[in-house]
Amino acid sequence: MKKVCLALAVVLSAAGVAACGGSNTDPSGGSKGAVFTTIDETHPITAGAPMNPYNASGNSFATYDQIDLGYSQNSSLNPNAAYPGIASSWTLQPGGALLVHLQPNAGWSNGKPVTANDVKTSVAIAFAEGTQPVNLKSVTVLGSKEIRFNPQPGTTNQLFTSEALETIVVPSSEYNAELPSGIWSTIAASQGSGAAATRAQATLTKLGKKIDDFAPGTDVSAGPFYVERLNSGEALLLRNTHFFAASRIAPKEVVIRNYTGNEEIWQYLEGGELSAAPYTSMPTNVLKKVLSVSGNHESNALSYTAASLAFNEKDYPYGITKVRQALAYLLNRAQITKVGEAVSGLPAETQTGMVDGIVPDWLTSAQRSRLNPYAYSPSKAASLLQSAHFTKRGGQWYMPNGKPFKMTIEVCSGFSDWIAAATYMTKQLTAFGIKSTTGIASDYATYLADIANGDYATGFWLNALGPAISNAYSRVWGANINAVGSTPSPTKNDFLHTPSTYNVAGVGTINPNTLTESLAGLPTAKAKPVVAKLAAAYDQQLPMITLWDYRLIQFVNTKSFTDFPTSDGLLNNPPGLWMWNGYVHAKS
Repeated sequence: MKKVCLALAVVLSAAGVAACGGSNTDPSGGSKGAVFTTIDETHPITAGAPMNPYNASGNSFATYDQIDLGYSQNSSLNPNAAYPGIASSWTLQPGGALLVHLQPNAGWSNGKPVTANDVKTSVAIAFAEGTQPVNLKSVTVLGSKEIRFNPQPGTTNQLFTSEALETIVVPSSEYNAELPSGIWSTIAASQGSGAAATRAQATLTKLGKKIDDFAPGTDVSAGPFYVERLNSGEALLLRNTHFFAASRIAPKEVVIRNYTGNEEIWQYLEGGELSAAPYTSMPTNVLKKVLSVSGNHESNALSYTAASLAFNEKDYPYGITKVRQALAYLLNRAQITKVGEAVSGLPAETQTGMVDGIVPDWLTSAQRSRLNPYAYSPSKAASLLQSAHFTKRGGQWYMPNGKPFKMTIEVCSGFSDWIAAATYMTKQLTAFGIKSTTGIASDYATYLADIANGDYATGFWLNALGPAISNAYSRVWGANINAVGSTPSPTKNDFLHTPSTYNVAGVGTINPNTLTESLAGLPTAKAKPVVAKLAAAYDQQLPMITLWDYRLIQFVNTKSFTDFPTSDGLLNNPPGLWMWNGYVHAKS
């Protein structure tokens, strides 16, 4: 993927911070002087950008100097499961309110305590940024270390806990001055209707842009580190001695290196220069070089991201189900994965809208047995096309309207795995008799805009995003087909132009959009029958063909540090979280 693939892409009470490995008091074995070197997988360093987590180019680093109330354990069946952050524990109360207790010893790097008022300020900013829980009404400060998140009366959001815990906590001493005195009245008005609500929403949007541009004079952090200085090449972060779990933090310093592309990260890894690094798309020969370096090791975890070929069903002939099914038989997913993402890709075994790793969590063995594996079979592809009144003459397939069947597979510049895979696919399609080419957008923002405008008939798309199952299916159906990463999502919904209803074998007639939208309000037990219907619909109708599931591969180097985590939940979070959970110990 481009630079770093974010998978992308989040339980009720968790008491305190459990030390999951090693000593609680001296994780470094008495030599807290080692420097932990890494990169920030979400963005390169932007010299001159503010130390502001809301700025798109801001120099703020998750789990190091930027800290949330909590962090997802990435559980498919319980997406509310979380590790403590600034919140030490939380309880979902009758009626749906979330009572949050803060870490009693949490302190800002300037020595001031972290309080519930800091959280209240942070939530007000979240409303301006549009990142608050979808049905949050307000928050109530109950004490210096206690705050309650209040949902809109009569609403249900199964992800209310996880969405609340994703709140980035910033110091009110720095940010309060950026908020108008009547901010909560504006927030309340924005939740109404009519002209007053429209004006309030516009006010919040304007405020969000103001907050984005805010540039604090120094980095005041509640995380384990704070930014001391940075330049275009790297950022230096020093230990925050007021951090609530400071005794568990082994590194004296963290150096975050800048990067401009995959190749530069490969060079860091090949030089053994990174204590930890996320995976970047690389060929197998580079992987071998990286793993041959003394101290370098690879770790793997479940990723909730897949690469797919999506169809705009308004474009003929992709609205014909048999055509999409024929392409599923024709496209050799094992070979496509080998060419496009040999290192971090697993060929999709099922077509369900989920990554294969969680299919057993959601579907019974009987339901799984009814799935079509779409094993590679050009003969089945040809038979399906013929049954849809396609003909083949002189090695070329012709559509029922008499025109040659041609394809352009759209991808994005910089996504090396997509480009390599699409190039292989076009050769395979052309050899079969469907003359095909690859179209390459100049950048990801342009790619998403073109998708939203309906400019592509077929193109690559990231799907199966989790851990919440509602997120996975909203990549296919429903009113909120979101983009991945920090790029804003297309404003137009359902660019796939799928039918409003399907008649699914063994299920009956369903509305996939309505079912998808219902998932966010359903507990796991009630969601499973809905997921079974959606998985069967995806398998039969193929609004997109899942090509491969990504694996979350990361690298660590044990020359200076040891005791790295192995659990999926921690590995799906940045290393700062590893440290205060008792991992990453400096060698003596």
